[in-house]
Amino acid sequence: MESPKKERKIYNDILETIGNTPIIRINKLTKELGIECEVLVKCEFFNPSGSHKDRLALNLIKTAEAEGKLKPGGTIIEATSGNTGLGLSLIATVKGYHAIMVVQPKTSQEKIDLIRGLGAEVVMGRSASTNDPEGVLKIAERLHKSIPNSFYAEQFSNPANPVTHIKSTGIEIYEQCGGKIDYFFMAAGTGGTITGTGKVLKERNPNVKIIGCDPVGSIIGFSGTMYMPFKVEGVGRDVVPPNCDLSIMDDWVKFTDKDAFDTARKVMELEGIMCGGSAGGILWSALHYAMEKKLDKSKTIVAFLPDTTRNYLTRFVNNEWLLGYGFINEEEYRKLAIESRFLPEKRYGDEIKLDDLPCHTIEVFPSNTPLLEAWPSLKKETVIIVRDNDASEYNGIVTHRDALSAISTKKMSFVDPISKIITKEFYLLNKDLKVSTAEKILESKEYILFESGAKTVKIARTVDIMNKFDTEIKVSPN
Repeated sequence: MESPKKERKIYNDILETIGNTPIIRINKLTKELGIECEVLVKCEFFNPSGSHKDRLALNLIKTAEAEGKLKPGGTIIEATSGNTGLGLSLIATVKGYHAIMVVQPKTSQEKIDLIRGLGAEVVMGRSASTNDPEGVLKIAERLHKSIPNSFYAEQFSNPANPVTHIKSTGIEIYEQCGGKIDYFFMAAGTGGTITGTGKVLKERNPNVKIIGCDPVGSIIGFSGTMYMPFKVEGVGRDVVPPNCDLSIMDDWVKFTDKDAFDTARKVMELEGIMCGGSAGGILWSALHYAMEKKLDKSKTIVAFLPDTTRNYLTRFVNNEWLLGYGFINEEEYRKLAIESRFLPEKRYGDEIKLDDLPCHTIEVFPSNTPLLEAWPSLKKETVIIVRDNDASEYNGIVTHRDALSAISTKKMSFVDPISKIITKEFYLLNKDLKVSTAEKILESKEYILFESGAKTVKIARTVDIMNKFDTEIKVSPN
């Protein structure tokens, strides 16, 4: 029997493709875990920029235009972890607005590059904290005040946020399931999606349970807990956002970074569903809840998958990143990235540790060091470590590329402190890592950093392994 022909339609522009994303059944993963209830996922990565934030961005702009807050030739400004910035940049391009996105330090490079590719400006904030004067929120506020004819989207408090999902997402999910939904799982970043969608689902079926999913370290899920940094992007915060209506939630599940990343990779491997890290956390929460509550075949779960794996190719999809941040150990990394039946059983470097290499020690500078003082070290080693005397951990790193860019673009002068160009997103490998493992990592990296004793960081490059060869073998002139 021939499959029914799909309706042919030509869209007027890319914005008409936002929404109406599919719901897909999870099959292999539920079978592997022995889960009896039906688990469905709402795949928002089918939106044009790859996330559910396209819905929000479009409604924010339409509402601002209708209220006269955004006029032709205006500038759209927002503080973002990336996805809302992508959606707003997409809409700004189509509608002819200028856009400035203030992004968090942990925002993936993929998102930053895509925002720039859509023609928007990117400003880097120091943190996502609500109180940090150099955080994304405070910077966005200052930009809005200083730029005429600008619109600050304020997704965390803009009432148009939850309205977006009352008008579209919640209705879609209910109708796609034919009203057969017992549990809805979603995380809270701004809180708009779970609040708006949850309201619609409860209005149409008062028996639906709305389950909030929150990363360990965030205080949204359990008020009164201490905020701690986490790696998952786009969800969790140090405060409960104004758009997050906690009364909508029937229960909460906390997930770890590892839970999120492992599940996102697993659902890609088993189901072919390429979703982001927060989606992995949400799906883990749904699966964990189903097992814990022993939900039977009569129950239906819908887990919301906010965005796409493609926004995280240098993050949890990348094996070196997982190893560097401790989400997998060396043995797991080697199975994923090195071990192959086409390679010899033993490789050079299997018995040599990273700390055995003739590597240079990286200099450590306080964050208030003038760039001029650090400049010679940056030229020599390409990177320095930043750590204040009273700091329990390293503040971050400064690279020669960032220093040169800051000087050449006049974003800073030589008398300015290096704190202006610190990169906080970096990792240190274990000194006991096998050199053969390091060799694989160096195929895609200029250098790797590792801790060698207390408060000592060394830099390893391919040439250091080659130098080690000189002491291990006698090079033949032929």
